[in-house]
Amino acid sequence: MQNIIKLFQVLDQWKWRYVLAGCLLILAMVVSMLIPKILQMTIDGVVLFALEGEATTNKPDAIVSFFYSLIPEIRKDNLLTSLAWIGALFVLISAIRSGTQFLSGVIAADSTEKAIKRLRDTLFSHIQAMPATYFGEVPSGDLIQRSTGDVDTVKGFIGTQVVSVIRFTAFFFGAFAMMYIVHPVAAFIAVCLVPVIAITAFLFFMKERKMWEEHEAEQDKLTAIIQENLSGIRVVKAFANQDFEIEKFVQQNKAKLKIGVRQVDLHTFFWPLSDFLVHTQIVLGIVGSAYFTLTGALTIGEFSAFFAYSIMVAWPMRESAMIMSQMGMAAVAMGRISQILDAKEEDYSGKINDKTQPIRGDIEFRNVSFKYKKDDEAYALRNVSFKIRAGEKIAFMGATGAGKSTVIALLARFYEPDEGEILLDGQPLHFYEKQYLRSRLGIVHQKPFLFSTTIQKNIAYTRPQAQEGLILDAAKAADVETFIDKMTKGYDTLVGEKGVTLSGGQKQRVALARTLMSNPDILVLDDATSAVDTETEYDIQQALREKMRDKTSIIIAHRLTAVQEADRIIVFDAGSIAQMGTHDELLMQKGFYRKIYDIQVAVEDEIRNVTRASSSPYS
Repeated sequence: MQNIIKLFQVLDQWKWRYVLAGCLLILAMVVSMLIPKILQMTIDGVVLFALEGEATTNKPDAIVSFFYSLIPEIRKDNLLTSLAWIGALFVLISAIRSGTQFLSGVIAADSTEKAIKRLRDTLFSHIQAMPATYFGEVPSGDLIQRSTGDVDTVKGFIGTQVVSVIRFTAFFFGAFAMMYIVHPVAAFIAVCLVPVIAITAFLFFMKERKMWEEHEAEQDKLTAIIQENLSGIRVVKAFANQDFEIEKFVQQNKAKLKIGVRQVDLHTFFWPLSDFLVHTQIVLGIVGSAYFTLTGALTIGEFSAFFAYSIMVAWPMRESAMIMSQMGMAAVAMGRISQILDAKEEDYSGKINDKTQPIRGDIEFRNVSFKYKKDDEAYALRNVSFKIRAGEKIAFMGATGAGKSTVIALLARFYEPDEGEILLDGQPLHFYEKQYLRSRLGIVHQKPFLFSTTIQKNIAYTRPQAQEGLILDAAKAADVETFIDKMTKGYDTLVGEKGVTLSGGQKQRVALARTLMSNPDILVLDDATSAVDTETEYDIQQALREKMRDKTSIIIAHRLTAVQEADRIIVFDAGSIAQMGTHDELLMQKGFYRKIYDIQVAVEDEIRNVTRASSSPYS
């Protein structure tokens, strides 16, 4: 029930326009109720006069009496004229009905589009405000399906079925009122099966809603498979694993098909039953009114009107089941959307948000401990303490999973430490407004993400209105210009989804240029040059030295060439700090750093020996 209420809350500020559309629709339905009365007047007042020489105009109801007053008196010599007047009345009523229905439809359609646009905007904005932990728990395929398919399901309901509820309600009660005015007993006979039809429609609604929940869950899985496959299509092709992916898709599609077939079976059972009940109701209405016609309680014209009204009453009863079905689907869709909208947004608040003041870059971790999940046994970081002075160039090293990237995630406040405290420029990190803090941090990730637009727009992502000179300056510092001439359209070359048309090293350099464009106070390179060769890495380091002069920089790397010029090197091991010092100091100690140094030197010596041997004239 709560989700159904939320469905109507989607209308929000446009609800009064829906009320206006509903009033116009009710007016159209009221006008439609007059059409059988025109038929009744035609039969009783004209046809019977022509056949029997006398019209059945005695004691007509108020509506028919009003219509008789609008046309000339019916006589033997003016039957065609009377029919023409009655025809004109019918055309007038039809025009009023069509006009009001048209206006109602325009208002409802316009309001629906605006309401759904607002829902999409709200949903997308809310997703942007979710914390990093949320995206680790909810698959992106689910979010895509709920932001598209479920929103369209809601749109289909409020755009058509909400209006249909008003139309069918007006039809039912309007037709019943018209029959009741003429003959109350016959009117109740014409609606006697309504409770039975209503109960079967409600049971259908409950069953349909449950099945649709299962259907959408399977659809989420199918969407996730497609999204993941397309994102990793190069990996799939590299391993020639298309058959495996196809089989995975086929199996999930079968699971979705199974639910779909069950839903079709439900409809196959319900709709014939619903049609049987509705047509039985129509027959009861016709038989009841025919009986009262034979006994003289109704005229032939009134019987004809009753027949039309019986159809009008039965039609909403059948369509009510369709509305209930669509309502069940929309309620499920709204519930799935609400799960996103009800999720708690990330708290961006903070006392420090003066965007005119740069961050100096003093960083201190005091006994910081952190777990990604509260029930994890191992800590990602355990009792970590260190200081970085403003303007220092600090390097992080350690095995994969040692905690290096976790330090950066905490510094950017993607997560909060479980224990300890982080200080920035002498102030607790949580004092800083997150948006301000992150705007002053420039993080280049090991696996950079590029948008499916041009190289220039990717570089200028943080400053879309930046002058071309600034873009070229950042590109030069990141060594983008060394490969840009090979691109078909230079900086205007489209890079494809996630930068698929660029190599790993090219993507890293574009991502680095993008970060430099933001002019960060603290630069973090998270293995950001791992995909480039040593010579290119050296050129980038020289360019960055000037670019980041007097600014704090943190370099996470595995190659010693990337870290040996750092002011200090911090070595992490299993979430704790194992070593700390300069390149020369760490070489004097036994530990991870010395071990990596020996391995890399040995590899380089072996490569040189192999190169010399292959170039020897005697080889």
